[in-house]
Amino acid sequence: MDLKESHTAGNLLQALAIETLAIQKYSWFSKQAKKDGFEQMAAIFLEVAEQKKSHTKTMFRFLEGISVEASSMHSIPPIGTTLENLREATFSEHKGADELYAQFEKTAWDEGFKQIATRLKLFRQIKTFYSKRFDILAENIVNDRVFRRGKKVKWICRKCGLIYESEHALKNCPGCEHPQAYFEILAENY
Repeated sequence: MDLKESHTAGNLLQALAIETLAIQKYSWFSKQAKKDGFEQMAAIFLEVAEQKKSHTKTMFRFLEGISVEASSMHSIPPIGTTLENLREATFSEHKGADELYAQFEKTAWDEGFKQIATRLKLFRQIKTFYSKRFDILAENIVNDRVFRRGKKVKWICRKCGLIYESEHALKNCPGCEHPQAYFEILAENY
């Protein structure tokens, strides 16, 4: 089957539109997280937006050079508080993975586009990861766990690199005087 005559082409175009919107949405959500005092969450929104650029490039490459007509409905969520934005991101990534991408992947397999189906499967797995991470971040806000933990942990200032151990982040960094928003739990993943 020729891609330009397939349902898969329309699905790819729809996925490209969804992810392009998500890139911009997460950029705006990042700005809101900064305003709300959550520097790490702002960085995570930007990281996801940047990763989605890679996903859209893959979809674009599959569609490059062909004409595709597709019609789809998109809801545009308002920009809310960081908590509201995290919940929106959790919902949209979960729905995308479990509903849209699962169906898009199945259609690609059924139409014989193995390479496209494989990529959609991988993107679906990534969307599931995003959904879980956004949900955990939202729960951290709800449970007042962003800047405090029930045990001593190592905190690092995102601005100057100061590291200290405590149950909670300092109100201001003694190294660079930036506010608590710049502290996060030190990730030692090397």
